[in-house]
Amino acid sequence: MHKEEIAGYYDVFSATQVKTGANERLISLYKRLLEQGLKSSSNVLELGCGVGNFTKLLAEKVTSGKIEAVDFSQKSIEIARKKCGEKQNIHFEVADVTAYTPKFADFDFITLMDVIEHIPLEKHQELFSKICRFSTEKTLIALNIPNPEYIAFTRKNQPETLQVIDQEIHLAPLLTILENSGLELVFFEKYSIWEIEDYHFLLVRKKQNFELRHLSDERTLSEKVLNKVSRKIDSLKYR
Repeated sequence: MHKEEIAGYYDVFSATQVKTGANERLISLYKRLLEQGLKSSSNVLELGCGVGNFTKLLAEKVTSGKIEAVDFSQKSIEIARKKCGEKQNIHFEVADVTAYTPKFADFDFITLMDVIEHIPLEKHQELFSKICRFSTEKTLIALNIPNPEYIAFTRKNQPETLQVIDQEIHLAPLLTILENSGLELVFFEKYSIWEIEDYHFLLVRKKQNFELRHLSDERTLSEKVLNKVSRKIDSLKYR
């Protein structure tokens, strides 16, 4: 399928995304980023922003940092711009995320929320190799994908509900691609939104050499006190 056909599909599909809005899945993903340290000064690159439903959530927190939001669909970007208003710290771009070079740099987070299952598998190595090049050691790459078994079930039983490209993303091949791109998995969660275990959430970062650092040296005074109390309680409870 040609790029123009895919872009045309999402131009039309944008109306569905507008109706959906910030649903339970997007809100849960926003909360996960907050848990990972998303703050007002964070710089975020959102790849595959669609009509800006997640962008708008990000903008509620990111007020002094920058948000760069990219999507393949011209219509979707037009809607996203209107949805987010004239905020000076948000930059929207129409582009193929697999070949995109960001306008900004020094990202704290790069997000691909329900995106890579809609990108041809043969493009994934190119995508993650580029992401690695504009990541730093502090960058957290957040991925959300449907459980591949759920996609396979849907393909068999409700194929009409799938998008123009909707593929199973299995963990083992994805980990190989990440490894070959200079990236590493730091967190994986299988979780439930509408069906039992229907989604996977991953945190990835640029591969880092192991450095011996004592955990006790990294703790604040209050953390040291809490840790000492916790160890004492465990000692009394379990020994």
